Amino acid sequence: MSPSRKTLCLLMFISCISIQECKGDDAKGYYNPPVECSRVDCPPFTVIYGEKDFEIRNYSQSLWVTAPGVEQYSLMGGLGKAGNNLIPYYYRQINQGMSFVPYGPLVMMDVINSTYTNYFYVPHKYQNGGLPKPFTPEIKQVKLPKYKYAAVRRIHGEISDENVAAQVDALRKNLKASAYQRAADRPQFTFVLYIWGIFNQGYELLIWFD
Repeated sequence: MSPSRKTLCLLMFISCISIQECKGDDAKGYYNPPVECSRVDCPPFTVIYGEKDFEIRNYSQSLWVTAPGVEQYSLMGGLGKAGNNLIPYYYRQINQGMSFVPYGPLVMMDVINSTYTNYFYVPHKYQNGGLPKPFTPEIKQVKLPKYKYAAVRRIHGEISDENVAAQVDALRKNLKASAYQRAADRPQFTFVLYIWGIFNQGYELLIWFD
């Protein structure tokens, strides 16, 4: 089986077990709260500014798990390969009867040049302790975000490198025409998929800044 086919099968498997009550995000801005947050735990945030095509959020610091970034030449390749170390951490617990997270996690991926780093959001019940210990030292627990604000653009449509690049450019253009133009020149952007493996219900692009 080819690597791309393996990745697709893995993502389809994860999407089949993606369901969980959400306590998450009750912020009000131009966008409605992500509908997926009725199914998965989402990090809380406050909207501080909104326009038609983007909004500015302040996220509360939360616990995530991550693994080392990987070099890839496509967004889907980055999602698949960068998540390979994290996926067993989530689902091994179920096989051992520990009932860690029996649903697909919210994934956030930092993209800078051709390096992709995935983060899985830790469910609410583990935010204050009790998170099962990672079975490999490559998996780290981290507190995010590292920045005070996020400029956010919500996308409905195909996840492709071309579409994402065009949407990031559009977000930067919006920012340059706003009071938040200092965020426009940051080379890194972040891709948020609210339910891993479900690609046709929308996603968000973030640019972090102080």
